[in-house]
Amino acid sequence: MRRAFTLMLFLSLLQGALAWAALGSSPSNFGTPTTQTKLAARSLAATTQASDAVYTVTQSTLDSGTIVREYTDASGVVFAVSWKGPTLPDLRTLLGDKFTVMTSNAAKRPKAGHSQLAVDQSDVVIVSNGHMRAFAGQAWIPASLPAGFDTSTIE
Repeated sequence: MRRAFTLMLFLSLLQGALAWAALGSSPSNFGTPTTQTKLAARSLAATTQASDAVYTVTQSTLDSGTIVREYTDASGVVFAVSWKGPTLPDLRTLLGDKFTVMTSNAAKRPKAGHSQLAVDQSDVVIVSNGHMRAFAGQAWIPASLPAGFDTSTIE
């Protein structure tokens, strides 16, 4: 019995470790393959073919209905993320080490009446807003953006 409990604990910790990826690293695992849709690779030049794509957008729909998009460069590193839906995704997982930047900036703000957070630093840009049942946000690493990438295209 003790051995089975230890094995279950180990497997649950391993599962959490496998899902740990974020902005600036490899794509996250937000669900089973049935809840993830890999969107077509996008290219910055309209005349290039999909094989010459500069980045790929992976969309995951969480059980809550929240849509998470991860923008991955050709080397497989996430350079931007976005979310929109009735609940916030696990921002600690989605933002990785940039999560502390967000929380430290949020702690400096007065709490009353503010539903938007905007962080614009040289190493990360985070914009998050919303209220109960309607959250949206996006984050990106300016130095990791592909040449010519327009951040207004982040959905």
